[in-house]
Amino acid sequence: MNTSKKQWLLLLTIVVFLFMIEPMYAGPGGAIAKGLFKSWWGKLLLIGLTIILLPLIIYIRLVEYRKERKIKKILAQISLKHKDFSWFQLNKEFSNIIRRVYNAWTNEDMSEVKNYVNHWYWQNQQMTFLDQWKKENLINVSSLKEIKKIRPLYLELSEEPNLEGSKIAIAIDVVAEDYLKDRDTNKIKQGKIGYDVLEYVWFLEFTEGKWLLDAIEEGGVSLEIAKIPNVIPEKFGVTV
Repeated sequence: MNTSKKQWLLLLTIVVFLFMIEPMYAGPGGAIAKGLFKSWWGKLLLIGLTIILLPLIIYIRLVEYRKERKIKKILAQISLKHKDFSWFQLNKEFSNIIRRVYNAWTNEDMSEVKNYVNHWYWQNQQMTFLDQWKKENLINVSSLKEIKKIRPLYLELSEEPNLEGSKIAIAIDVVAEDYLKDRDTNKIKQGKIGYDVLEYVWFLEFTEGKWLLDAIEEGGVSLEIAKIPNVIPEKFGVTV
């Protein structure tokens, strides 16, 4: 390994370490947001890292932008026969799901969105996070202010009738606040009050004519997902 590669590896290791040591607080899907760059010194550090990692940031954005354009072209062709797969329609549908999930998370009742998430997912979230926090006398404040962007990163079309079982991964940027506080004292246990731009990757599956949320990951996996080739059977005759 040459010196240049060693330097990049060291830098990336430091960045990952900085993220790992930070206090974390919860949001929908049990996803976590870090508070590392919220302080004045943290913001200064972020500016420095952005300058140093600019080539990597540009590379990530370029890969994701190209994948986004490709998927939208595929959907435009598929939607000629399957209207529910037009990106215009999907964007509205996904926005609705995002808002409903945040509301359910705030109300500590994932059954509110049982028609928008798969059965395993909502039960898992309820028992693993929400019910457990209640036992610990904690409440998660999870407030969505704005959905800034929704971008497709991966598409898998099924050969089943009506495209049943098709899958999509979307990158979302939202303005939200997420923190845990004590139910009695209102003391903040994890996180920090205030809105911030948070990035996630949501995975959805087309089931019985509607899209259901299947999983949520942190935004850091977006490049990995974008680099996975789409799965488009030849029978659809799609050209991109």
